[in-house]
Amino acid sequence: MIMTYVVIGLVIFLIFIFFLWCEYRNFKNYQKKLLDSAEKSFGTLNEKETPFYELQSCKAFFNRFKTIKSIDDITANDLEIDELFSKFNKALSAPGKEYFYYRMRTGMEEINEREDFERKVSFLQNDRESRRKLQSAFFEVGSLPKVSFFECLDLYKSMEDKKTVKEYITFFLPFVAFASFFISSTAGIVLTIAAFIYNILSYYKVRGEIEAYIICFVYISNFIKVSRTLKKIDIEVLKDELDEITERADKMKAFEKFSSFVSSRSKVLGAGNPLDIIFDYLSMVFHLDILAFYKMLSFIKNKKDDIEDLYFRLGKLECYGVVASIRTSKPEYCVPTKGDGIEAVNVYHPLIDNPVKNSISAKNGVLITGSNASGKSTFLKTVALNALFADSLNTCFADSFSLEDFCVFSSMSLRDDLQHKDSYFMVEIKALKRIFDFAKENPDRKLLCFVDEVLRGTNTIERIASCTQILKKINESNILCFAATHDIELTDLLNDSYDNYHFDEQIIDNDVLFSYKLKEGKATSKNAISLLSIMGFDESIINNARIMADNFTNNGVWEKIC
Repeated sequence: MIMTYVVIGLVIFLIFIFFLWCEYRNFKNYQKKLLDSAEKSFGTLNEKETPFYELQSCKAFFNRFKTIKSIDDITANDLEIDELFSKFNKALSAPGKEYFYYRMRTGMEEINEREDFERKVSFLQNDRESRRKLQSAFFEVGSLPKVSFFECLDLYKSMEDKKTVKEYITFFLPFVAFASFFISSTAGIVLTIAAFIYNILSYYKVRGEIEAYIICFVYISNFIKVSRTLKKIDIEVLKDELDEITERADKMKAFEKFSSFVSSRSKVLGAGNPLDIIFDYLSMVFHLDILAFYKMLSFIKNKKDDIEDLYFRLGKLECYGVVASIRTSKPEYCVPTKGDGIEAVNVYHPLIDNPVKNSISAKNGVLITGSNASGKSTFLKTVALNALFADSLNTCFADSFSLEDFCVFSSMSLRDDLQHKDSYFMVEIKALKRIFDFAKENPDRKLLCFVDEVLRGTNTIERIASCTQILKKINESNILCFAATHDIELTDLLNDSYDNYHFDEQIIDNDVLFSYKLKEGKATSKNAISLLSIMGFDESIINNARIMADNFTNNGVWEKIC
């Protein structure tokens, strides 16, 4: 008889071992598949867009840590940072993704920070084995499912501490009920069943109140655990950061001992390990995870800043590999240098296939004229983006790129603000005013601003008058400005403070051909009326429009044409 029980017990034990082995094997196979995919995609651009909830988490991280060198939302929208993030991001963990988004929008302050960043990015770009070690660690860190990490932390801080006397009573209740067997077997059965039913029902009530917080608890525990294992990774160039991360994680080991009680992976990650399932039932009966939850809540409140710091450092560590991937995907890049104004040689936009490269040297303001679709807006975005990435990623898409220490602003892709009932013109002047306000509040900072079609939302006479004064004032306010306009009059009105450049085109065989090459001087060609002709508008419209335009050019007065 005893032998039978031994055999049954051994069989059950072997089944458990088998399930554990299967789960471990499946996890390792999935990990290898993902890491192989990550390695294969290194140095390429992503095709899929980043999910909305991921972008929101990235923006929450950015808003938490942004500095005076961070670009604001208007500039980020103008430069299409969200799209660039989707294309460039190769991070496998939430801290990595969020830090990379933050890094894209935030310049580095100190020269030694830039040198340290460059050394580590360059190393990972060329060392495949070290990249693989880090990717393996960050794969295990993973991401929270559709939950913002910092929103969870803030919620924990606002939660009131709860006395757990009731939960301790609930924990001992089944033992008391079971002890009643020694008095009466009938009473023991009834009381034990009643205790189990009460504990399970009360468990689901309390569990429902804290469920949303538990997922983040498990995630925190996981990235603390992974952080402590980073000490095993032997990468000399990253030793300082690896040591700092593991040192901070070691101070939070106490958090981990409660994590296995808070929730098994079957609830959080959908695992089917029999041991996890058994533990789930034990938690229902004895409220083990609820008791541990309040212990961990107290820990998080006391160590919130340390947890934030560890999360930030993990993201920074993974970001080096992401920037290394960008450089590999765009081999025609350069490391920027310091200089006066801006000097760019063969600069281009990283998202344009077969781009036309341009060069410019600017110490004064730059005024760019040209016809529609000739390349003015694209050139502004190209220089602005490279100026930003020079400061934030220490990477420029050019043969060479040098610049001063700038804070970057733009006013380009604006639209009506229906939510605040602002017209396009109001949105424009608010966007311009914020640049002046920042310059006034930070007189020690030099600004680099990009303005496309200044005040296009108002009439011609007031637009030219206002633009002249605004752009003159910008040039006097420790601001280097690149501005694009259709108003050719501005080139003469501002020729003492702005250098003139232009884009032009040729019309050949009823087709408009753009060179997209930047040229010195103001634009002389006009294509609007020619485009009407090419598109097949009535000849009378074309001829009369040309007569009116010629009359105004010669006489400065608009004449009616019947």
